[in-house]
Amino acid sequence: MRFRWASDAYRRLNGVFCIYKPSELPISKVIEKIQWNLARDLNALPCYKYERLVDAPTEDNDDGSRSLLVTNQPVVTTLPDISDLSEHRLVLGPRYIGSDFEIWPVGPIPKHTSGVQVLGIGGGRQFLGFISRAMYLRVYHVKGRFGWATDNFSPKGRIIERTTFHHITKPKLDRMCSIAQANHTKLMFKYAGVHEDSQEAYEYACKGLVRPANKDMSPMLYGVKCIDYKLPDFTLEIHAINETSTYFKTLIHDIGLKLKSTAVCTDIRRLRYGHFTLDHALLQKHWALENILDNMRMCHKELHPDKLLIGANIDQIEKDKLLESEKHQKYLTSSVNK
Repeated sequence: MRFRWASDAYRRLNGVFCIYKPSELPISKVIEKIQWNLARDLNALPCYKYERLVDAPTEDNDDGSRSLLVTNQPVVTTLPDISDLSEHRLVLGPRYIGSDFEIWPVGPIPKHTSGVQVLGIGGGRQFLGFISRAMYLRVYHVKGRFGWATDNFSPKGRIIERTTFHHITKPKLDRMCSIAQANHTKLMFKYAGVHEDSQEAYEYACKGLVRPANKDMSPMLYGVKCIDYKLPDFTLEIHAINETSTYFKTLIHDIGLKLKSTAVCTDIRRLRYGHFTLDHALLQKHWALENILDNMRMCHKELHPDKLLIGANIDQIEKDKLLESEKHQKYLTSSVNK
């Protein structure tokens, strides 16, 4: 056990961490689950004045060895010389509840989408604005199926049409992907808010990726490639900014129509959100106190100003604020194991 007091762990729950959100689970339920897990783990530590953390009791075996009487160790116990029973845990109840933990998502994933989700807890909320304004590139695997169409472009919608698809080949699908990417390439500078023949456009291009001016603009595709093709199913790898699940579903539908057929989106999975990848993401079984604290320390290096200020148009005051926040977060994460 890393901590001897719940308050020591609670004070360190300030930062950014990353999880893998399962499909069919809304982000509100994800946050509620994490809050419940954190409250459970903190309440398993000493929370009140007369509580201490001790090793689990053991008993002697016939062969001379000793075995634990309980499976979880160490355990919280109340000192025998407690003078005021009103301060006993059975009187006061749990010290922490789910609402004690403020958690916010950045770029929240819809219910029917899975993948990398970045969250901020406590003081980590101040970083979420910088992450959002950095206009990070996101990578998705979008699966589709030829031969049928629904009223809402999803596999759970009402089927409104069935068509043939055996005439579709991978070269034809690759061509449609190239056309979709080329169309968005022409609009890059328009979405960035500059004229494509201006000096400002040239300077934008020299800096690297040309990003939209803000998050309220239309979706921008930077790469569309077919990575798996087994009729009637196919998978596209899409690099995008300002994307939505509805846009991806519409894109799959339009590709089906242009190939003289129909198609429906069957699955959307986010593999990367800027510098946060699947390597950072905690699975649902790992949404616990110690794992989240470890993940906050791992994600801290992705909060460096050199990474957060990419594509962000902010003034010097905000830069100084970010540097100060980054130093404070570094102090918190460096003391997690102490």
